[in-house]
Amino acid sequence: MSRSPGPVRAVIDLGTNTALMVTGRRRPDGSVEVLDDAHAVARLGKGVDAQRRISAQTMDRVCRLLAQYRDRALSLGAQQVRAFGTSALRDAANKAEFTARVRQEAGMELVEVSGAEEASLTFRGAAFGLELPTRYAVIDIGGGSTELAAGTGTQVEQSVSVDVGAVRITERCFSQLPPEPGQVEQASAVIRAALSRLFPCPPELPLVGVAGTVTTLGALDLDIPRFDAQELNGHFLSRARVEEWSAKLLALRVEEIRRIPQVHDQRADIIGAGSLILRLALAHLGRPGLIVSTRGIRYGLLLRELAVD
Repeated sequence: MSRSPGPVRAVIDLGTNTALMVTGRRRPDGSVEVLDDAHAVARLGKGVDAQRRISAQTMDRVCRLLAQYRDRALSLGAQQVRAFGTSALRDAANKAEFTARVRQEAGMELVEVSGAEEASLTFRGAAFGLELPTRYAVIDIGGGSTELAAGTGTQVEQSVSVDVGAVRITERCFSQLPPEPGQVEQASAVIRAALSRLFPCPPELPLVGVAGTVTTLGALDLDIPRFDAQELNGHFLSRARVEEWSAKLLALRVEEIRRIPQVHDQRADIIGAGSLILRLALAHLGRPGLIVSTRGIRYGLLLRELAVD
């Protein structure tokens, strides 16, 4: 007797820079069928590092996007849509006001995810669809924070989250673009201080990288004209190429970066900072590069919602 697929679930990863939604369900054999994977730049964290508040204008913009996501998920048969906020939500003093607006205007609950939980979920989600050894490590360079996790299978054995991300560094250190050499030095000092809190990662562990900085640099390295998950997933991005692209991006004006096909228009002002964080992280960890994954926390959240072991 044939069995039907499980109920459709949708989860939203509301980060400092992006809002990503994945919708899926369990097949009868226990595997996961992904029905939709939506990407948008919402910039929830705009100004949060300095002001510790989410502005009214940002709330308006993000609530509209979340409402659109909810409609999109419901059209695919989702019986549940849940949103999860990371670094910017953790930092905002007015998070209660924002979550209330999300509930009222977008019709969903927005749940805050701790740094440790973010690292654990990202670890699990990053491996979705990749062939990796039993033990591996994952680095997630976000808009407001960076997470490093290592473990075996789906179990995280060690993780840490540090408050350094592409949006945070841009707003804190780069008053102009391209930044002056002194500003790059200042940013590098801030980044190195944060990265010093990362745990030593054994060189035999494969390192997987997720989020927009990694996927953008991966697309630049492959010279593919647009985001292509199939081509990007599993690509080895070398430290040497990261260093090359970081130097180039930090020397360009925003208008010049926007003309690069692989860089999303709304990522143009922060990709330089993101590339600098990745460059210094690989140096700090003593790694020759990393494996690109287009998945991450949203896939970890989906697997949890679907109760997949």
